[in-house]
Amino acid sequence: MTSRQGTTLVELLVVLALVGIMVVAGAQLITHSIGLLGAAGQAVRNPVMVHVNERIRRDIQEAAGLGTVEMTWSEEPLEIRTRTGSTVRYSVIDGDLVREEFAATGPSPDARILLRGVTSWWWRSTAPAVIDVNIGHLVHPPPESISSRVVGYKQERRIENLRFAMRGGWGGQRW
Repeated sequence: MTSRQGTTLVELLVVLALVGIMVVAGAQLITHSIGLLGAAGQAVRNPVMVHVNERIRRDIQEAAGLGTVEMTWSEEPLEIRTRTGSTVRYSVIDGDLVREEFAATGPSPDARILLRGVTSWWWRSTAPAVIDVNIGHLVHPPPESISSRVVGYKQERRIENLRFAMRGGWGGQRW
């Protein structure tokens, strides 16, 4: 009997295929991790926008319905009816995103500025259970005004696109 040394071509191809699969899986994992790192970095750089996103999400998820349904993009205020009978309105007033809450019994709203330097505000409800919100804003607006008079000053603008879908129908369990 002769002893066999080395590998066959079939064994070599199997090993190459396995190494190729591991390289592709590793590359996808690295790509996904880099994307998550970038998203986390943006959130850390702009914690105000994280707060705004969370506030809008919480209000919409706890909603009983909308004041009006818009199939096309609208710059009008977004009115949300709550389960307690009050109304929450999001609107842009003089470049500020304002959240107003109108109690069911009281005439005066509780108004708070959520974000300064808003350059655009759009929302739509493409279906009875879906709301899209688009907020354009300056990353670091000047403290006194929205536009700077310093020559060469450039303001960084960002657009946040949010989508909320209802779970369980209008007034159902959760969005």
